[in-house]
Amino acid sequence: MEISSLLERVFPNHRIKLDAKPESDVEKSYTPFKASPDLLMGPADGYLAKVSQQGSGARRTLLWTALRYLSEAVAPSDASSRPHVLLLDEPEICLHPTAIREAREVLYSLPTSKNWQVMITTHSPIFIDLAKDNTTVVRVERQSDNQVHSVTLYRPTKAKLDDDDRANLKALNACDPYVNEFFFGGDVVVVEGDTEYTAFSMLKANAPDKYRNLHIVRARGKGSILTILKILNQFSSRYGVLHDSDTPLAKNGASPAWGVNSSIRSAIDGSAMADQIRHVVSVTNFEVALFGKEASADKPYNTMVKLTATDTLRARAESLLNALLDSSATVPAPFVRWSSLANLQSSVEATNA
Repeated sequence: MEISSLLERVFPNHRIKLDAKPESDVEKSYTPFKASPDLLMGPADGYLAKVSQQGSGARRTLLWTALRYLSEAVAPSDASSRPHVLLLDEPEICLHPTAIREAREVLYSLPTSKNWQVMITTHSPIFIDLAKDNTTVVRVERQSDNQVHSVTLYRPTKAKLDDDDRANLKALNACDPYVNEFFFGGDVVVVEGDTEYTAFSMLKANAPDKYRNLHIVRARGKGSILTILKILNQFSSRYGVLHDSDTPLAKNGASPAWGVNSSIRSAIDGSAMADQIRHVVSVTNFEVALFGKEASADKPYNTMVKLTATDTLRARAESLLNALLDSSATVPAPFVRWSSLANLQSSVEATNA
């Protein structure tokens, strides 16, 4: 059954069944079915219970899967027919995290038939998939004047994402389903890797009041920072960026990672708020700049241990984080604020001298 197959994408191995058994009363034997058949739902190889006895998440999911089936089973009479509009309030409610991701995929697939428009309100970053062409994100918030304001934060056509950007976003969604938390407001700091993310997350955990509104976006690679900045620039707002400088030369010649420095700066300069973006660079990488030497293995774990055990290192990490949040704060050396590629190269040469 088509509805069961749609439902199974969110609740694996589940099915629905219309329970319309013949009446057992002899006097009613003229009718082959119950007056009010029951709709049953449950594991394909287990007990099927009435839909009214299911949880809220299961019932809501069944509703919109049934709506999808009905709309697609009956084709529009002509091309000018208006599409169906599905409005959902917080579809993530009462769903397991895995089911939330599956529900997201099903809902995103609805408009591909050209017969649906889907609008949802959500507090779950998992429901945002920036790799989809049909994604539009509108943030609604109550500001200090006690008035409700809304702003369109993201449209794919404005972001001008290329194939590499889409691949980066798909990887980020798979590795970190909460990466889109920055859409929900607060102070955004973009970092390159796990080590920086671990250090700043520890500081946030130790000072929850001070960093309550901090959102740390882990790019999981220097190249992915470019993709994230394309999206953040649509906010026309301020944010902080931290990445490694790397070195101009690698073992086999020019270093590709060094060239990304200028690309990141170009993306920042393309923002309407470029002069208010805090751009800090680790010379030559985060571990060397913070600890004075390269970590051989288990970088996030070693970072956690060192920051927990050493007050001076923890203070330096906090000074760095504060500099990413406040352009007037002092950046601890050998971290540097971006001024130019030439000045960055001089800093790298001085560190390696």
